[in-house]
Amino acid sequence: MSSESISIVGVMQKRSDLSDVQKGMIIGFRAKGGSTSEMANFVNCSRAAVVKVYSVWQYGTIQNQRRGTCGAPRAIDDRGERRLRRCVRANRRATVE
Repeated sequence: MSSESISIVGVMQKRSDLSDVQKGMIIGFRAKGGSTSEMANFVNCSRAAVVKVYSVWQYGTIQNQRRGTCGAPRAIDDRGERRLRRCVRANRRATVE
């Protein structure tokens, strides 16, 4: 039997393993309009990690946070709101029936 050494060169990092510099690079590149896959390959992490880092930054800012504790309960949740936006973009002249 011959002993084989397995080298793990291309191991992708998890979101928790990324440094602040790498997270800053992800945020800057995505905010500029770069693709998720390109950034994941550049930083050597998964696409899911890139998406999570960017979404935490995007929705973590004060101006984007909603005040969820006052007023009546929301009629639709975040998923419903995204779906409604897609419907409106598809047909802007549609009326509510």
